[in-house]
Amino acid sequence: MAARSRRLFLGCLLGVLSAWGCGDPKVLTYFLLPESKDPPKLRALTSEDPKKASRVVILTYMPLETRFELVQADRQLSELLARQLKKQYEEDQVKVEIVPPRKVEEYKNAPPTWKERDLAEVGRDFHADYVVYLEVASLSLYERGSANMVYRGRASISVSVVDVSKPDETPEHKDYTCLYPSETRGGIDWGLDTNEVQFREKFLDYVARELSWYFLPSSTRDHYRYD
Repeated sequence: MAARSRRLFLGCLLGVLSAWGCGDPKVLTYFLLPESKDPPKLRALTSEDPKKASRVVILTYMPLETRFELVQADRQLSELLARQLKKQYEEDQVKVEIVPPRKVEEYKNAPPTWKERDLAEVGRDFHADYVVYLEVASLSLYERGSANMVYRGRASISVSVVDVSKPDETPEHKDYTCLYPSETRGGIDWGLDTNEVQFREKFLDYVARELSWYFLPSSTRDHYRYD
């Protein structure tokens, strides 16, 4: 009886969604399937001992940027990713401490240059268990060939994680790329409802959200919600 009632409910819901024009399988998946979490795309940053808090430093590198609209975008990306991770760890009551990005920036700006040291050494300087290293290969806010009249964010970032306790191990690594908004949604015309500062904030927040799933469990519903 319960199974029949559930089938009837799902059938009615499917009819309502179709009437609303929600025939997209992704939309139907969002509403109909139970939420299950996939493991992090790269690796979890938690301690093997559930009673022990792990400490994480996020280190972002972007070659010297001459385009005004992207100045200090690497710093902003670090701050947004740290915020995303911290918020989720607190909600899940997981013991992970994120080194404040401000302290990381102070470290990067102090001599000797951090780029002369390996990432495990950087982690030890912060008494960290893991170093998340983001190397920005490319970043842009405008649609190619649009003469800066259409917003379309693109990012290409190399993402690595170093376990500081295992400095001889090869860092775990994945390449991240994105297009925002997606091809199906198209770009955003300049100056209509969003200015450059607002679009940059939305775009980098989107990138940070997607990068957080390299270290946090995520569901199809999560990805659809922020697409």
